[in-house]
Formats: sequence, C-alpha cells, structure tokens
Amino acid sequence: MQLTGMAEQPDRSEKAPPPLPRVAAIVLNWHDRPHTEVCLDALLAVDYPSLDILLLDNGCADFDAAALEERGIRYLRSEENLGYAGGNNLALAAALEGGADFIWFVNNDAAPEPGSLASLIAVATAPPHPAILGPKVVQASEPEVIDSIAVRIDTRSGRFQLLGHGERDRGQFDDWRRVEAITGCAMLVSAAAARSLAGFDERYFLYLEDLDLCLRNLEQGGVVGVVPEARVRHDRAPAGGGRQSTRSLYYTSRNHFLLMASHGHGGILWQLGRNAVILAANLAFACRAEPARIPARLSAVVAGARDYFTRRFGAR
Repeated sequence: MQLTGMAEQPDRSEKAPPPLPRVAAIVLNWHDRPHTEVCLDALLAVDYPSLDILLLDNGCADFDAAALEERGIRYLRSEENLGYAGGNNLALAAALEGGADFIWFVNNDAAPEPGSLASLIAVATAPPHPAILGPKVVQASEPEVIDSIAVRIDTRSGRFQLLGHGERDRGQFDDWRRVEAITGCAMLVSAAAARSLAGFDERYFLYLEDLDLCLRNLEQGGVVGVVPEARVRHDRAPAGGGRQSTRSLYYTSRNHFLLMASHGHGGILWQLGRNAVILAANLAFACRAEPARIPARLSAVVAGARDYFTRRFGAR
C-alpha cells in the first residue's frame, strides 16, 4: 500500500565532530622545581582535552614518578643533563612513540593561559598548515608587556632581533603572521615536521637550537607562524643561569657562529666579515655589566668562539 502526504524526512542525526589532534606537552626540569611546578599547574589548567604532559628530569631527580602519575603527568628522567636540545629530543621520541600528532615544547619557566593550546591547534590544522607555531609570549610579572612575538634573523649580517621584546601590548602584533623563527618558550611542532627535521640539533646543547629548527623547517618548505590569540606568560627562570651568566654567554657565542655557518648566505669574504660582526656583537653584549664582572664575561665569549672554530660542540 502506498502512503501519501508524507514527505521524505531529512536525516537529522548529528554527525560526531572529528577527534581533536593529540598533543604532547614536553617540559624539561633542571634543578628548578619551583618554576616547573608553576608550569605544570598551568598545563593542567589548559582547556584542551586531548593533551598529554611529559616531564623530563634532565640530569636531576627533583620529582617523584608516582606523584606525577597521580596528577596525570608522565615522568621521564635522564641521568645526565642533555641540555635543551638533547633533553627535548629524548622526550620527543617518547611522545612520538605514544602517537602524538603535535608536540608542544614548553619551557619550565613558562605558564600557558587556558585557551592557548586550542588557539594554536586551530591555526595548525588549517591552511597553510604551519609546521611550527608560537604564541604571544608576555612577561609573567607584567602580562601587558610583551616578552617576544618572534625572532627576526638576517642571515647575511648574522644579526637577530627579538621582535616585540619589552613593548607594551597595544594589539600591534595581533594579526596572524608568517615569521622566520620563534623562540622555544612554547613552540608547537607537528609530528610530521618533528620527524622530518629529526628534532633539535644536539650540537647546540643550549641556546639557539630553536632558531636552527625554524630555519631548517623553512629550508624544507615549511611554514613558521605566530598565533597572537594564544598567550603564554614567561618568567625567564635562571635555567641556564640567565642571559647574563657566563654559561649563557659561552653557549650563545659559540652557537651564534654555528647558526650562521649552517644558514648564512654569502661567499667566503662575506662569511669572514659576518664572523667578525658576530664576535663583536657578543663581546659588546658581554661588556654590558658591572666592571668587576666584565673580564669573566669576555672570557666566556672568547671561549665560545674558540670552541666553535675548533669544532667543540655539545656540552662544555
């Protein structure tokens, strides 16, 4: 029997949204439990349900594995300090093995705001599908002051500049933008890019390996970008003794030469001139201190330059 007067009803069943990409946040700790605890609390408050948190005690044993697991945090430990590059690579391997779609490298002195990761993922999963993304990094003590947006790099002169550093946030950087590089403060990297780039270059050990990763990604045709809607508060903990320490000066000086040797442009004469500029810039920075501290700071820069030219990389 044929029924009349009954139109075909549309399918009103709701389709389930696609699953969220799985993100693994990696935090390194090196004898700095107070800052690391603040970072972990902030990550636990991030509004993103598909987030795994991995903590690596990097040459120390500040945390207890069982206590962290009760909080839903995976614990890893290295007997020796592998530096930023090696420590993150060790945790990266664990994250990729666990099936992460994106890796979020978060400094232990950083505190992401709750909506930061969702904003990063929204951009990462849309065209042009940036392989590396960073947030707007603000100062923890004064969140209305920018710590960094991105890093400008002149591969001919060898100079680089932290974009936005110390500026009041008036919305001047609130448009999404492609950039040359971002800092490793809270760097989101796709799993595909992490595999393709083979993680961080461990020759750097500490400092500038984040810029190297970004430049290698660009050279492979990838995109690096900034998502200003994502905000992370940065306390600049003295994980490496601070930018003013002799330890920091040594690694920054040595790695500055390495970065430009790997990515700089120009012929032999240009390279020689660029090396002179790099050395002068690092020596000038070392002199920005109390007179009593200057000799040790200058020695650190000279030691870094010497070790670069004698090809001594990794941990000092």
